[in-house]
Amino acid sequence: MLKNGLKALIIIGAALLLHKTAFAAELVELPVEELAKESVLPVFDKSVSVKNRRVVTAGRIDVNAFYGLGLTEPIYDVSKFGFSAYYNWNEENAIGILFSKNATGVSSYATQLQGQFNLNYDQAPKPEMTLMADYNIKVFYGKMSLTKSMVINTMLFGSGALGMVKFETKANPALALGMGQKFFFNPSWALRFDLRLYMNQAPIPFNSGLNGGGTVSNDSFKERLTYTTNLDVGLSYLF
Repeated sequence: MLKNGLKALIIIGAALLLHKTAFAAELVELPVEELAKESVLPVFDKSVSVKNRRVVTAGRIDVNAFYGLGLTEPIYDVSKFGFSAYYNWNEENAIGILFSKNATGVSSYATQLQGQFNLNYDQAPKPEMTLMADYNIKVFYGKMSLTKSMVINTMLFGSGALGMVKFETKANPALALGMGQKFFFNPSWALRFDLRLYMNQAPIPFNSGLNGGGTVSNDSFKERLTYTTNLDVGLSYLF
């Protein structure tokens, strides 16, 4: 009992001492002449290098080879391969063409459906290739350094493309909107990412005639406006 009472007195005494110290700290006032009156800007050893643009694109052509991944494709093979080329008429705008060839076959999900329900989606008209005119507007150019020994230049851009998507049975007009990012390792080579939303008429693969594994003609597949999201990753070289 006495021991617990002694502990309580020590705790109360410490609390009063801390409160007094805190109250005393609030009363500290600095002379006006000792307060900071100026701000200091960072000083760089090579100020010209910091301000200069290392990657100049105006008047140059960049060529890209990429792998495309269909992020929302349930039935067909999700892979595609392609290339694109752009002319940069200034530092903000570029126009070019892009071409991609779809991989043949169906997705793993469609293969699973065929094994479980005997639905042969391999008969559905598949996308074969895409050809589009693509416009890029470069909205942000920056620099970043992860290791302090190497500077990576970055370029963020938006894209709008118009062209055709060819299926096994016919070709349909297509519109694609997206955004992308380039990471330059030197003034010529870069890693390029493109995320696009495609909008086009496409055959509907879900045909009731596929039940039971029967043969279905291409004319029996109806069409509808289809939205697909695609991520392209590739290498870019600036000539």
